[in-house]
Amino acid sequence: MAKKKKITRKQLLKEPDEFLVFSRRMFNYVMDNFQYVLGGIGGIILAALLILGIHAWGLSTENKGAIKLSETKNAFIKALEKDPQNTEAAFSSTESSFETVLDDYGNTVAGKMATIIFANICYDTGRYNKSISLYEKALKNFDATSTIYPLIRYNLGYAYVANQDYDKALKILEKDAFSPEGLLKDDVLFLLALVYEKMDNTEKRNQIFDMIKTGNEEALFYEIVKNKRTNNT
Repeated sequence: MAKKKKITRKQLLKEPDEFLVFSRRMFNYVMDNFQYVLGGIGGIILAALLILGIHAWGLSTENKGAIKLSETKNAFIKALEKDPQNTEAAFSSTESSFETVLDDYGNTVAGKMATIIFANICYDTGRYNKSISLYEKALKNFDATSTIYPLIRYNLGYAYVANQDYDKALKILEKDAFSPEGLLKDDVLFLLALVYEKMDNTEKRNQIFDMIKTGNEEALFYEIVKNKRTNNT
């Protein structure tokens, strides 16, 4: 079995595309733990209920949607556990089930959370157009003042960058990087700098790097930015 590739800091400096994958997957891991902190898929639904202020957990449709989403998510996880290297097989075996949750329970909390979960899976399997479509749909499912809304925008920004939709990515990143309500600002700033780099706008890229360099030294990307500015790369 192939060993998992270890991404070194040197590689991060030279290969920003690999960094995007590394950073995004690390964020997904954090999100997964946040979502499941109350235990299994039920934790997702309960957390969503608290966020949305919905108290109709006992309704039959909500329960059926939650059960279907739980079964589908667990099937995907088990498929990955069986063959961690074969994400395509895990995706193919559960794609139709995710689509069923979206189609049949789209108006329930389970359906709305399934949109985000399935979008994450589409992103991680390289289906960027599909993930973008789902993230954009998810933004319509949640109020702009909800806790999860900026996290959806964060993921959508990553999907735009991965799909090389840099103009669309800038609309999100430039707003969120400087918004008082923005989350993970150091991460968003670094991604914004990489987008400027992809667009050959070295001046703006360096402006963002200098902001990060003069900011929190404990930030994940501080040393990366420091080395880039020191070496003028």
